[in-house]
Amino acid sequence: MKKLFEPVSLLFYFFMIVVFFFAGVYYAGITGAAEGQGLAGGAIVLGYGVIAAFIALLVSIIMAYSVQRDLIVQVNKILGIIILIFIAITAYRIITIERSETGSESLSHQITKEPAAPAVDLPQSDADSGFGLGLFKPDFFNRSNLYFYGNPNFEKPASDHSPSDSIAFQQLDGHRFEISYAPPWLVPEHLKMDYEILYFKIKSINRDFVEIFVNKTTNRTAYVDRHVGNIIYWPDFLLNVQTIEFSHELPQTVRVKPLSYGGQVSIDFEFMMPIQIQNHWMEVELQDHNFKKIGAGWIQWRD
Repeated sequence: MKKLFEPVSLLFYFFMIVVFFFAGVYYAGITGAAEGQGLAGGAIVLGYGVIAAFIALLVSIIMAYSVQRDLIVQVNKILGIIILIFIAITAYRIITIERSETGSESLSHQITKEPAAPAVDLPQSDADSGFGLGLFKPDFFNRSNLYFYGNPNFEKPASDHSPSDSIAFQQLDGHRFEISYAPPWLVPEHLKMDYEILYFKIKSINRDFVEIFVNKTTNRTAYVDRHVGNIIYWPDFLLNVQTIEFSHELPQTVRVKPLSYGGQVSIDFEFMMPIQIQNHWMEVELQDHNFKKIGAGWIQWRD
């Protein structure tokens, strides 16, 4: 029984607790056990560490009682090295995050100074515009990071890949979100974090991944896990905006029927509100400056 309280045994208990606490925490992070859990995510990660440490304590007591002292000494040396490795990794991650936060100006601060647009421009569908399938909105309410992947193996899920970069989100004042870190090349399709708006245009969709335009200026793309946000196809997105307007580069005419040779609507109007979409045509409600309905018609929302 005295073996259980020898200094080498007490050190063994301590090392086992520390090593397996770190192991439990990192295991929770790697497997995504806390993803989608909101504010409870931190407690879940901590719980994994505490449970692992408790089990390690029980195992270490049994080992201290049943194995030779020399073996415990050797195991202590190995555990000490592992602890140093965990400390080094943790310190590196903390320093990297701090440098990212202090070295990069928040993208949301840059964009939110611009006034909100009164209407949504209809997307252009020519070959050079990167028309895409719709928009991808990350779920930053429940996930603190959005990871980007280069060339994923479509036969494996996103959890089996290592990200090439990421966006880090943080919550301010208990309700408002902002971007605390983003790659310098990031230019989303639309970003206005004070209105909780962050959209990326979608280029392609796979069973587990979505290819998005991460820089709308250069058409640079990257892949993200399709399950960490919402996929909004163009018809769904357009039918949920208040008003739309024609692209300044491609003006067109409101017609009485969804036909290119249909008669033109001659009503003077200020705004168009989407009503329904039929193939390449959209029915719109025509409104005056007070947003009152004064007519209706059809426009081509693509092609």
